[in-house]
Amino acid sequence: MKNKLIPSIVIGLVVSACGGGGDSAPSVTPTPPPEKPPVVTPPSAPTTYTGVFIDSAVEGLTYKTATQEGRTNDKGEFIYQLGEMVTFSIGGISFPPVAVKAQLTPFDIFNTQDLSDQGVVNMLRLLQSLDEDGMPENGIKIIELAHTLAENVTVSFTDNNFTSLIDAALASYTGINNSLISEESAVLHFSNTLMLNEPTPSGCGNDHAKVGYTGTFSTFAHNVSGTVTILDNCTLQIENFNYDASAPIVYFYGDTSSNFLSDNAFTIGGILRDDSVAYENESITLKLPNNKTLDDLEYLSVWCIDFNANFGDLQFKAP
Repeated sequence: MKNKLIPSIVIGLVVSACGGGGDSAPSVTPTPPPEKPPVVTPPSAPTTYTGVFIDSAVEGLTYKTATQEGRTNDKGEFIYQLGEMVTFSIGGISFPPVAVKAQLTPFDIFNTQDLSDQGVVNMLRLLQSLDEDGMPENGIKIIELAHTLAENVTVSFTDNNFTSLIDAALASYTGINNSLISEESAVLHFSNTLMLNEPTPSGCGNDHAKVGYTGTFSTFAHNVSGTVTILDNCTLQIENFNYDASAPIVYFYGDTSSNFLSDNAFTIGGILRDDSVAYENESITLKLPNNKTLDDLEYLSVWCIDFNANFGDLQFKAP
């Protein structure tokens, strides 16, 4: 009997050692792998444009939009995004805010084409009087001292006391003029500037292979027509442009294909007017956005954003 029990005991011990009997070994919960951090896509840089403020090109104006601010450079240039308003100022003297576009003048600030408008005339007198060398023909430079002297000056360009307030501020100015120049002189200079049709934003160059390429709009809707020439690395000149201006939210659209719904499509210039005042054989100068080059432009469209509608397009080709 004793010998028969030994194999049973041995078997029991073996089974127990393998986990088949008795208390079970403690279970181990596996450690999950660490979670990977989410992939964060950095926001794309906003599309900005370069505009220019001219009487002649005005350097040293303070400007501010909803997203941009600074001083105009020696070409009168400022930076903006589409759809913004911009306010220019000299010290405490703020110009009326105006919708941004590629080229602004005192006419735009006061929404007029009247050279006798008092606001326009006074702005021209101020800008030209503050020019450091007194020769606006070579550009107008507003120096820091002008901002300092005007820091506590609050005046409207149409105030009856505009001249006396500005003359008081200019009394200690170290520039050429210690008082406002005459209305006649200011208006004459601005008239000459307009006749010269100067200046446009700089820094474009003209070494791209597409400079000189042209295209003619095919007409699909709303009487769109006209011809476009690439003047330099970032400037398009549209001539004899026609569009009935009866559709909402219409832009010039550029693309590398004639799709205009691709991720490569982009707006050029501001919104085309939608007040039913038609374009009739008009000339328009367009500047590419600052983050676009002629490599991004093969086709141009008059494009309605609301309805994804192409009113007319063209392909740029060598002359």
